[in-house]
Amino acid sequence: MIVQDIMQRGVVTVSPESKLGELMSLLGRRGIRHLPVLDQGGLAGIISDRDLKGAMASLATTESAANPLSRLDRLTAADIMTRAVITIGPMFPVEEAARVMVTKKISALPVTEGKRLVGIVTDTDVLHLFVRAMGVTEPSSRVEVTLGEDAHALDRVVQTVEGANAVISSIMTLKSPVTGLREAVIRVVTINPGPAIKALEAQGFTVRESWRG
Repeated sequence: MIVQDIMQRGVVTVSPESKLGELMSLLGRRGIRHLPVLDQGGLAGIISDRDLKGAMASLATTESAANPLSRLDRLTAADIMTRAVITIGPMFPVEEAARVMVTKKISALPVTEGKRLVGIVTDTDVLHLFVRAMGVTEPSSRVEVTLGEDAHALDRVVQTVEGANAVISSIMTLKSPVTGLREAVIRVVTINPGPAIKALEAQGFTVRESWRG
């Protein structure tokens, strides 16, 4: 799956001249946490709800107590936006977008083609994809199996689970951060994974805590 498959296309944007009051109103809307700033059609910056809160806190500490809102009508998007914007292209893999957000510690990536803004992808979009990919939204059960170093262990696990008449809705492999061993996280379309677990254990596999969902 690529970025354009999960990005938000109807992006709310502002101009560098947009006033603080407008920014507050837009970021107050449900689901909007980032506002790309466009200048003559090109991406000039981005404003997050955190940027706005920081600007408000700065105003509260620097303005006089008698007139704490004296600069509200003068502060603009250009005054508080982040100018060095990290972007991604629509044809990049979703996992690359996730990697960039994790390593750069940011929660949104404007999606651009050349200088044109075509969408935005956020950590919430990536999380929603992860939830869908793991099959969590459907009635199912989670089975976690230790694969170890056997290169053919995953094949054997799949055959064993299917041999127990359990339908696999999703499967993911990764190394355990605790043991360093490969593990398979399997979701089966049943609320009773007992037969599949017994079959796996009979084949010598270690099944970690299964969670019924």
